[in-house]
Amino acid sequence: MRQAQMKIIKPKLPLDFQALQKDDLEDGEIYQVAFSEAQFETQKSTLFNGCTFTKVEFFQENGKITEFSDCIFDKCDFSNMDFTHCGFYRCQFNSCKLIGTDFTNAFFQDLLFQENLMNYVNFSSSTLKSVGFNHNIIEESNWISCLFKQVQFEDNELNQANFWETNLKGIDFSSNHFETLEVTPDLCRGIKISLAQAPFFTQLHDINIV
Repeated sequence: MRQAQMKIIKPKLPLDFQALQKDDLEDGEIYQVAFSEAQFETQKSTLFNGCTFTKVEFFQENGKITEFSDCIFDKCDFSNMDFTHCGFYRCQFNSCKLIGTDFTNAFFQDLLFQENLMNYVNFSSSTLKSVGFNHNIIEESNWISCLFKQVQFEDNELNQANFWETNLKGIDFSSNHFETLEVTPDLCRGIKISLAQAPFFTQLHDINIV
């Protein structure tokens, strides 16, 4: 399978988070800001463009984040955040904590998730185009009824991940680690697996190896 081509753009950062004015946080659109070791509380629907986030912890009150474009996240904590119906474009997540994060019905294009802790994350009913997952822990995650296009999984911990009703044709699982997955048998034809993974998938189709 050809690797997904992520168009990650390094944002320009003329403004530091500490220099933001109250009005900047309330107008709903934040551009080219470097957030570092901060706690950020969303007060209304917010769009981020060209920002970097380093060791940032997010909280949600009455607001909801609607879109991230051209953003980079390093060592941030998004655990249990609600990103339902959120759009992510040309972003990168590095060594972040995404335990129980809800991405239901979200849209992802040209993203890279690298070395994140993502147990119990929920991508159900989301669309993922040109997205790479490299060296993440994503156990007991949900990917139900997703639309995949050029999605790459490399060396992830995927045990008990649920891909029910998601078409996995062309997905390469061979470098990933799991004992069991939840998949729809008719929708996992054409996947790539390792020899060690073969017994699990042959059982799905009532094939006995003797």
